[in-house]
Amino acid sequence: MKAKTSISSRFLSLLLVLLLALTTLPTAALAADVSSDEHVHTDACDHAEITISIEAVSPDISSEETSPTEEAADPNSGVIAGSSVAWTFDPSTGRLIITGSGDCPTFQSADDQPWAAVRTQITEVWFYDMDTLSISNLAYWFDGCTSLIMAELPYTTPVIGTRAFANCPSLQTILVYHDGDLSIASDAFAAGSLSALEIRYMPASEATLSILSSYNWAADNRVVFYEDVYGISMLATGTCATCGKTCSYTLAYEQWTSSVHCVRHWCSNCGDDQCGGVLGESHTFSNGTCTKCGYSNGSGGGSGGSTCYHTSTYTTWSGCNWYEYCYSCGALVDYGTSHGTYVYGNWEYYSSTQHRRTKTCSNCGESSYSYGSHSTSTKYTQYSSTQHTVGSYCATCGNYVGSTSYESHNFTYGAWSNYSSTQHRRTKTCSDCGYSTYEYASHTLSYSSWSSISDTQHHRTVSCSCGYSTTETANHAFIYGAWTAASDTEHSRSKTCSCGYSSTETGSHADTDGDGYCDGCGYLMSLFSVTLPASMAMTVSEDGEIHTAQDVVIINHSTAAVQVTGVSVTAAGSWTLVPYAYNMAAAKVDSKLIGFSLNGAVTKQTGSSENLTLSGDWTIAKDASLPLMYDAVVSATSTTMQDEQVLTLVFVLDWASL
Repeated sequence: MKAKTSISSRFLSLLLVLLLALTTLPTAALAADVSSDEHVHTDACDHAEITISIEAVSPDISSEETSPTEEAADPNSGVIAGSSVAWTFDPSTGRLIITGSGDCPTFQSADDQPWAAVRTQITEVWFYDMDTLSISNLAYWFDGCTSLIMAELPYTTPVIGTRAFANCPSLQTILVYHDGDLSIASDAFAAGSLSALEIRYMPASEATLSILSSYNWAADNRVVFYEDVYGISMLATGTCATCGKTCSYTLAYEQWTSSVHCVRHWCSNCGDDQCGGVLGESHTFSNGTCTKCGYSNGSGGGSGGSTCYHTSTYTTWSGCNWYEYCYSCGALVDYGTSHGTYVYGNWEYYSSTQHRRTKTCSNCGESSYSYGSHSTSTKYTQYSSTQHTVGSYCATCGNYVGSTSYESHNFTYGAWSNYSSTQHRRTKTCSDCGYSTYEYASHTLSYSSWSSISDTQHHRTVSCSCGYSTTETANHAFIYGAWTAASDTEHSRSKTCSCGYSSTETGSHADTDGDGYCDGCGYLMSLFSVTLPASMAMTVSEDGEIHTAQDVVIINHSTAAVQVTGVSVTAAGSWTLVPYAYNMAAAKVDSKLIGFSLNGAVTKQTGSSENLTLSGDWTIAKDASLPLMYDAVVSATSTTMQDEQVLTLVFVLDWASL
């Protein structure tokens, strides 16, 4: 039995990843320690895992022997500008550690990386204070870290932003502790050539799996496969035949014969092994031992047969002490101590350069100190009506550092406020120490706009900028608007005061000059005016075809719509009206017969005149026109006719009916 030091689970996980690469052990046989910073173990925890024995001790950053002042001088560490987020790089291990609290400005390019000078040496990334960090976006954080092999993502960071892990050709493993609150920007993991990427996440979080599986990994030149971030068991997705749900299932291998082992798919929902069933699979031997189930055929120097390689373990806890046992043989595989979350005390003064506070494990109560450098600023305290004291003050631990001196107040002035009917006052305050008193002055009055209070009066306020106010009143002073038509018989106009009061007076239209318009408002009281065509020309071609004008219209200039109520046609001279449908081919030459059509109304009788039967809409709107489409049929003539009147049209118009 070995005593296990309090080694960071993150450091352990990295060594396991390296072990995978060197020994090609089955992934189902390895397990990562649960981070004491991110996971608090309870009786409900069920971690099927095994811890590989590693003699290593991670640095204790909270030790009393570590001076924050000395760390700050290290060229491989610092604080991200404008934040309380610190970083430390260990050149001997290639490990970059992020600590601190709160957010920091989002990087705009890889040049913003404070560790840019050493980024090609970084092989692993850890976030030690996930519970206090709240970094909003990892854009460009590790762009160009060409030696980076693995990194964890803090569950308090929701965005894996632009090129967060771009140009990281050595990247093999990402640890994801999120439960759905995660988004990944396109090209976040962009690689120059196709490479594999192992993503370890919490299988219980279906939301996280949905986000990870929906990301376009192919666009980043990545082929991904998934593992349990705590158990390091190979995961896949399928549908369980027992519970019928889509699940993340665990692959488990059991030796059957000397040539075959079985593969079981254990459902993450119901625990049954029906996610694809139980399948037989041939052994894959390496140095005489199957790399998946552990069966030995003796060719590697062993005696052959089944050997327990502790490929599946379970963990029990007693406070912060943990014990791992093999599921198969029951052997104690490993044990150690992993503290849960810490409870921090208040900062207290420690020295002229440092303060400190206690941090206590919330599970077992073990305590230690963490140290920090004073962050001083000048503090002023009121001493008298003319002076204050001045000293360097650390706001973190609440103590002065060094000696104090005296200075005169530096006053700033507040806004004036009403004090009485004749005066106002304002504060004068020392901008350094906060000492305050009053000064007084008479009101400076200003006047508001008038506003209406009745049909005859308006009022306005008389006020000072300090808030003092009174009111004065006066009669309206009217301004009259122009008369505008209100109806066919009346017009109206507004009378308005500058205060905003307004009313209207009315009067009757009057046309004393007889021009048809109201003298006061210009309203056109009544006018019937229609323009008719003076003539409607017709031309007969040599082959007897009739041609008529195409732009003949009746124009309505009246004040309202009019209507054509009748049209009469009278033959001129020796011409005779006949029906428009008359067969002129049978008519005698020089018989002077004519049939006529106007907007669909045609002659139907034989004689000298006829009233046409009107059909359709003959209404003409105000300021509109009615096109006249006309045609005729005539009998043949033996002589040429020129400028001869053949018909007379009479139009009857009236106001259009409503």
